[in-house]
Amino acid sequence: MHTTVNKPLHGSEEWLRLRWRDADGKARLSASVAAAIHNEHEYTTSLDLATELLADDAPKPKEQNDAMRRGTRLEAPIRDWAAEMMNISLTEPVVMYTYKEGDLSLIATLDAVDNDGNVYEVKTIRRRWDGELPRYWYWQGVQQAICANVDTIMWIIFDSSLSIHIYEQFVSSDEKGIHMQAARQFLAAINEGMLPDNVQDDYEHVSQRFPDSVKSGVELEGEIAQYVADLHNTKKELEALGKHEDFLKAQICNALGENEIGLVDGAEVVTWKTSKRTSFDTKRFEQEHPALAEKYRKESKFRTFRLA
Repeated sequence: MHTTVNKPLHGSEEWLRLRWRDADGKARLSASVAAAIHNEHEYTTSLDLATELLADDAPKPKEQNDAMRRGTRLEAPIRDWAAEMMNISLTEPVVMYTYKEGDLSLIATLDAVDNDGNVYEVKTIRRRWDGELPRYWYWQGVQQAICANVDTIMWIIFDSSLSIHIYEQFVSSDEKGIHMQAARQFLAAINEGMLPDNVQDDYEHVSQRFPDSVKSGVELEGEIAQYVADLHNTKKELEALGKHEDFLKAQICNALGENEIGLVDGAEVVTWKTSKRTSFDTKRFEQEHPALAEKYRKESKFRTFRLA
């Protein structure tokens, strides 16, 4: 079912929450990270996305990076410039576009539409446009086409040549079907509180999902008990490798002596250069300026994993 919802301030907490969960409390996939479920997003992995959607709370607004600030500031003037070039009227929608079907819940924020309902996406890039959509743009366009119920996305691209390029992306029903099936499977797992089958977990993301601990125990059985044994063995192997690494470095550096560069058959193979580093003396600062140190002290919370 295609619907629209009123669009809160772009990037606000309410806007992020709408992209995170639908009205039924089901996980939602937003168009800007649609490529992540296909493992084709340049900046967001499928594990990043799954961790965000499995969290107990919606994402919080973050400070924009340079690319985000550039896009936000330039989007409106580039849109208006392109409209003038094409002799059409373009406006920014005041709604977000959604598609819902069981576990499949998609949402898209559109940059602009014309009077005929055609969809436009504005992008800025720090290189010359080569005429081919990056894959993470491609999947964004596919999801926008699904949510807006159109077959074409018009891309307005401002590149490093300070020129505007117009690119027309045709989205077939087969392309929509491929994305919808992948999104349906991904979101179904999330709604069951599980990682999707094609997503491999790592320690950093597990720590994000379980930031708080309670003083209780759980019996580790079967495969998990074997993982504990394997981890013991892995740590022993790493320790042995670390010692061997230290031995090799010591022998090489002893041969280098005061020389910075080591050669084998006249070719440079190692360097050992003197570097300087300036650090802040936190302990002394706290002793001499305790009140000021307390004012700027920031508490962080983390869990420490140790083998018994």
